[in-house]
Amino acid sequence: MTKKVLAFLISFAVAAGGAVFATDFDVSQLQSFVAQVYSDYAAASFASVYSVMHPLIRETVPEDRYVEFQRQHFAELNLEISEIETGEVTVNPGVPRALRELLAGEASCEVFGVEISYRVRLETGVKLNQKIAKTVYVALADPGDGNKTLYLLWDPTTLEEEEMEDGSH
Repeated sequence: MTKKVLAFLISFAVAAGGAVFATDFDVSQLQSFVAQVYSDYAAASFASVYSVMHPLIRETVPEDRYVEFQRQHFAELNLEISEIETGEVTVNPGVPRALRELLAGEASCEVFGVEISYRVRLETGVKLNQKIAKTVYVALADPGDGNKTLYLLWDPTTLEEEEMEDGSH
């Protein structure tokens, strides 16, 4: 009887508390990683953001192109980001098709979704000041040296679509 009660309590705790990770990374580490990425982004430290992107994304988009794209984006919108907060973490969430295709051959990679919210202020002729909530995708990968590494997953088609609209590249 005691074993059944203990098993029930453990099952309930897991269900109520969210996912249990089989890795050495816990929820707070994933949340801290995403919060740091968005703090760097808000500070216009785009090279720092680029440095934590998944290697397959860095192969697709050169650093100078990414940094220049983000600088122009920030300048054109007069963008400010503040009040960054992370929330729930999900294991193997549904990810956008472009990211699924990018990671298709990555067998040693776990994907997490981290909920984030932040205040955005921008001006493009019209001033906007609102709270945004979305999911940020993070990969936990083993680059081959036995150490697990967290990487930001960012859809590089965003840059390509924007450039096509502008008529560049």
